[in-house]
Parts: sequence; structure tokens; C-alpha cells
Amino acid sequence: MKKTVFFSILLCFMCSMTGCKGSDEEMVSTSYQLYLLNEDGTGLVTKDYEQTAPRQDLLEVIGDLLLQLKEQNAKRTINPIDANNEISDFQVKENQLSIYFSAGYNNKSGLDEILSRAAIVKTLCQIKGIDYVEFYVEDQPLMLSGNAVGLMNSDMFIDELNPANAEQSKQVTLYFAASNGEKLQEISSEVTYSAAEPLAKLLVEKLIEGPDAIENLNVSDVLPTLPPDTTINSVTIRDNICYVDFSRELEERVLNVKSDVVIYSVVNTLCELPNVSKVQFAIEGEQQEKYGETKNFNTPFERNLNLIEGGAESLG
Repeated sequence: MKKTVFFSILLCFMCSMTGCKGSDEEMVSTSYQLYLLNEDGTGLVTKDYEQTAPRQDLLEVIGDLLLQLKEQNAKRTINPIDANNEISDFQVKENQLSIYFSAGYNNKSGLDEILSRAAIVKTLCQIKGIDYVEFYVEDQPLMLSGNAVGLMNSDMFIDELNPANAEQSKQVTLYFAASNGEKLQEISSEVTYSAAEPLAKLLVEKLIEGPDAIENLNVSDVLPTLPPDTTINSVTIRDNICYVDFSRELEERVLNVKSDVVIYSVVNTLCELPNVSKVQFAIEGEQQEKYGETKNFNTPFERNLNLIEGGAESLG
């Protein structure tokens, strides 16, 4: 059924190009950059593409760009959607585009998968009204290394990925406990990460590592918030909610740090990401009603600015 829907949309688009649409429907021309893999499969290149489509028909615009990413014959390039990577459907909800791939998507791995995914996301996020893209494979969220990839946007990827430039740096804000354990201290720091690694997971890992792992930070001013033996079972972002599942060690509270401070250390840090507005906690896959003195631990938490003490300290 989904494949029928998808190809029906593409057929309508092709008909609109050849006059099957009513003559009174306004057509507009829009310039896009198609992101394709270079001939070595080590980076991304772009190709100018001029699209003519009905002004109000978002689905036809998306369908055509997906078709271009599959059937482009540009020299010295590789299409990010190959013959074994069928799309059965795509759906738009508010500013989020969900794409449903066949099981053939699982044939991609490593750099090829990262680059192909980046090319698709960066191409489609140029469309007005599409800010985020998520992938499904056989109706299930795309999973990598045991974690659902979730929503993606252009900022998650760098334009040129290759073995010599497989990492990127980003200025992030982490929230640790102030020295009294009752407030949060805002710390600005630079992290280096691979485009294949979910940034949300990396930020939580930095909280687990604690302030001692941050260079040039006066650790007498801050305390860690998460027990150092804590591990992350999964991190998933969906509908602007970041779902974080921790190991049981999270219950072994850091001495002299209030439970609210622990919770909002994670929440405020993750809510710095543009696609996260709330955080939902779980421990070993289960939601709990209380965490320390904090009740309603089983509900999503929004950012809490009232717990922040002082201003941000910037560190390289």
C-alpha cells in the first residue's frame, strides 16, 4: 500500500510536468542543491537543480527530490538512494518529514551509510517547511549501534566527510552542579565528535565523565551530577522529546547533589539542542515515579532556568 502511495505521488508530479494538471494551477520554479556522493564514496558534492512544481503541493516537491536522489546521472557521482534502497512512503507532520525505506537500506554501512543519509537530509531540509527528517526501515525507526537515529537536520552533518576530515567541533553548553549541590553551573565547552555519533548521546556522556574531563575548568566551582559508572542504554529523539534510558547506576546518587539538580543537569544540557524541548527518563527501560526527592520522574521534563547559578563560563 505504501509503495502504491509513493509512486502515485511521483506519477502526479510527472503528469504536472507534462500538462496533466489544470491550466489554472500556478507553477513555480525553485532552485535546489542536490547532495550526491563523489565517485570515490568519500565525500559529498552538490549539483544545481531547477525544479518546477505546483506552488502548494509539498508532497510533489518532496517526491521529485527523492526521485532525483535516486536517478541522477551526473558524472563522477554516486546517488545516495540506490537501486536496492526502495522508498515505500513518506509523510509530513508539521515541520517533520518521515521517509519509509525498504529492508535494502540495511545493506548500507559505515561511511557509505553516513554520507547517503547526510545527502538525503541536507537535500530535503532545503524545502520550505521541512526542518527535520527521520528514517524508517520496514516501518521501524532506523537503528544504528542499538540506538534509534531519530530526527535529523542539516546541522548534524558536515558538507565534506572523508577519512581526513571525519570529525567536527562544536561549542556546547553543559550543566553541572554548583559547589553547594543545590544549583546548576552553566559551562560552555568545545567538543569534537564524528558525524556518525548522535550529539545528544555525546552530551550525556560528557556529563557522566564529569567536570574533571573538561580542560581549563576550575573543578572546585562545580560538582559532577551523574555517577561515573552510569552507562547509557539508548538515546532517541522523537517529536522534540529526547528519551534517555540509563543503567541502574543512575540511582547511586552523587553525594551532596540534590535530585532536581541531577535531573535538570541532563534536561537543560539536552534542551540546548535545536530539536529537543523535553527529556523523558528511564532506568533499565522502565520509568519510575520518583527519583530521590523528585516526584513525577516518569513524565517529560522541560528546561528549568531557575536552577542556574550565575552566568556561563566559556572554555576551549
